[in-house]
Amino acid sequence: MTTMSFTSLTDRFAVSGPSPSPVAFPSWTDQVRRSVMRFEFDCDRPDRFSGTVRDRRLHGVSFIDMTSAPHAAYRDRSTIRDEDAGYYVMTLQLSGDIRIAQDDRVAFLRPGCFALYDSGRPATLTVGKDYRSTCIRFPKSAISSRRDDPLAEITARPLACAPGLTDTVWSTVLGVNRNLESLGVHGYTTVRSLMTLVSTMLLGELGQYRPARPADEDLLARVLDYIDAHLGDTDLDPGRIAAAHFLSPRTLHALFEGTGTTVSRRIRERRIERCRIDLADPALAQVPASAVGARWGFAGASHFGQVFKREVGLTPAQFRRKALAERPARLEAADRGGGVVARWRR
Repeated sequence: MTTMSFTSLTDRFAVSGPSPSPVAFPSWTDQVRRSVMRFEFDCDRPDRFSGTVRDRRLHGVSFIDMTSAPHAAYRDRSTIRDEDAGYYVMTLQLSGDIRIAQDDRVAFLRPGCFALYDSGRPATLTVGKDYRSTCIRFPKSAISSRRDDPLAEITARPLACAPGLTDTVWSTVLGVNRNLESLGVHGYTTVRSLMTLVSTMLLGELGQYRPARPADEDLLARVLDYIDAHLGDTDLDPGRIAAAHFLSPRTLHALFEGTGTTVSRRIRERRIERCRIDLADPALAQVPASAVGARWGFAGASHFGQVFKREVGLTPAQFRRKALAERPARLEAADRGGGVVARWRR
């Protein structure tokens, strides 16, 4: 099977702006734990290690660009936590090589290959020289609403990125990754459509067609749409969401079982995602961080700062400085100041 040309593909869809600055082994491992999931690490030469991690999230899907020196990363039963056990990670190898071991299988990836692994089961990743990859992390519920593991048969299997569907899917993943901050109001629809493509591809590897969505998946989709439409309301909570959909609170919470998250966590994560996007926007640099938090439903500046730092690892001000330093201004925002700030006044 002929694999696609990654030189042209990665050049075409490279994320704009300067690459993150390489960091030493301790800082890099901390970034991976925050961006991907909790791992334990081994490295023969930690004093010579350098690597980068770029992590952006939109509507429950993480887009992660990574480089590193040789190392090993592993998760065992003692490392896995409930809060990060409901995800798949799909990684595309761009340079170097990696071995992914899970479920008594080993996938050896070179550039042009990709593989999937499950955050809820033990895994070992062994990385070689000149490692570079793009990954997406997504909840298992994006593939199926069932509580089992629908893709268990294809974890840690090497898959070729060949002309056809896989080429289309990865071109779309990389294109969305490149334009993430610019999607604006189209972000949710774009990510949802992307995950339909990803699901179709992965179920195809199992020899399955994507089935019609059960009624509970349609209901969940409507609930997620409602949450996104009302993130700015400080009184958005499970009780209000249940009432709006003529559900009991118990039924609403049951709807989220198997999604890898809860109703309250979903609200919090979506608000943080929107705040991250706005804090990184040069056109909104003059809007106070507290106003960004208030815009997305955080009741006070102190509460916003505490939640943001817990979820992101930086205060809103620190995140903004870092994001604006790494991202060149794409627009001379003609409406910066009065026009832009006016949109934020309630």
